[in-house]
Amino acid sequence: MRIKTSNKLFLTLESVAMTDIVLNMFIFFFVSFSLLYTFNPRQESKIKVNLPKGLTQVQPKGENPVVVTVTAKNDIYIGSSLISSQNLIDELKKQGQAAKQNGVMVKADKQAAVDYFVKVLDAAKQAGIDRVSVSIELQRKE
Repeated sequence: MRIKTSNKLFLTLESVAMTDIVLNMFIFFFVSFSLLYTFNPRQESKIKVNLPKGLTQVQPKGENPVVVTVTAKNDIYIGSSLISSQNLIDELKKQGQAAKQNGVMVKADKQAAVDYFVKVLDAAKQAGIDRVSVSIELQRKE
């Protein structure tokens, strides 16, 4: 009597091992992207500002300019830190060589008083910063 044997090799991948690999990949990418977002110097500010609209926009020459934001309530922020207008010059001087090389980007709300915008420009000049640019929202041509 002949017993039938099979020469086929069955390869199986354990579902537990596959799940483990996929979950580890999820964790790796989740941590990587959250760290990239956290330490990204060009990340968008969390301060809400309605920028004035314009037809032309020029990129600043410096790679990572210091961002100074003037809100509609005339609050002044450097990065995400609230700064009083009296301490603005000192805070810009604290930014040091980075601000002098890369410049300052002013994001002023269109409802902000022009007086506060001029205070930021004067403070940058008094801090020895020559490169100052103004951020606008690009308006579509119709």
